[in-house]
Amino acid sequence: MELQKHYCVLEEETVVLRHLKLARIDYGKSIALSTGIDLQQILVLLEKLEEQGLIERVQGDSIKRENAKFKLSREVHKHHLYYRLTRKGKFLLRESKAH
Repeated sequence: MELQKHYCVLEEETVVLRHLKLARIDYGKSIALSTGIDLQQILVLLEKLEEQGLIERVQGDSIKRENAKFKLSREVHKHHLYYRLTRKGKFLLRESKAH
């Protein structure tokens, strides 16, 4: 609960965190398509969540097919910005479900 007060996560941000938890590794356009939230809003939310330390960017060349099930190629495209939850993000999401 202390963490939740500190970060003050909005409903849309929680949706993005849940999506990232399910997808494991994802990028803005995919999140927008899956959640129905506007892409520009998603990009702003991702930036905010990253600043708060709840998500982190993942290097494109280190993501293989088995970790990016939504991609058809062996390796994902390097021009996309991929994100995943940090420990803080996972903890916050778990706490938000408890309340």
